[in-house]
Amino acid sequence: MRSALLRGRTVAVAVPALALLATAVAPSALAAEAPAGSAYGASASVSLLPGVLGDKGITVDTGKIAPSSTEGPESAQVVNVPLKGLVTAKAVSSSAKQDGSKGPVEAKASIVDAALPVLAPLAGSTPKARVISSECKSTPDGITASSELAGLDLGKIGKLPVSTKPNQKLGIDGVLQVIVNEQIKHSDGSLTVNALHIKLLGGAVTGALGKGDIVLASATCAKVAGNPTTPPTTPPTTQPSKPAPPAEGPGQVTVVPVGAPETGDGTLAAVTAR
Repeated sequence: MRSALLRGRTVAVAVPALALLATAVAPSALAAEAPAGSAYGASASVSLLPGVLGDKGITVDTGKIAPSSTEGPESAQVVNVPLKGLVTAKAVSSSAKQDGSKGPVEAKASIVDAALPVLAPLAGSTPKARVISSECKSTPDGITASSELAGLDLGKIGKLPVSTKPNQKLGIDGVLQVIVNEQIKHSDGSLTVNALHIKLLGGAVTGALGKGDIVLASATCAKVAGNPTTPPTTPPTTQPSKPAPPAEGPGQVTVVPVGAPETGDGTLAAVTAR
């Protein structure tokens, strides 16, 4: 009897304990769903060595400047941005909108009249740009993304690639990497485009600035459900073969202008360099 009573007490205590554990775990197990679209103008998380921006080394973590989301606020703007001396800009803005609750998504970010004092020691002078911007769009047909860097000159760091391909890189080994039109495809199918991603690589080599990341003009779009609007292709009708006409002069050539929005992976990209 005593043994049975003890077993009964053990069960009586264990059941409430399990119920309490389930109650505690359940809320945290529900992960918040990411917004359909989001964007921000700039962010920086870096540790700079002494002499880069002043006599003493500094650590800067700005968070996201001028953030927006399809869940609100849908637009944001900050004027006269000093960004802790790393970057200056006349205006930083972003917007993220969705047509209805499950419609197409558009997100964009822009920086106007930007300067990058943090790169001046490597560039030979302070790099400046009229516009640094990114944009993504999501429809049932897929997600496209593009970036624009108008008038940006990185000086001694390297010539800005005039290419439509995403993820173009330049910089200085062990010191700095600059990624132009950075496009990141996430596991959930969403796509992030960063117009400019500056990575300080640290190290003890000559010319090192410090370590950390600066992201300028970032936009993210999630996949949108629905039926594609692009009509299916119809197989060509078979026609009787005809003899080829005689060649007259050089063959036809299809000219694709520099900067045409072709990346080879279904995304769009446009980079404008001075």
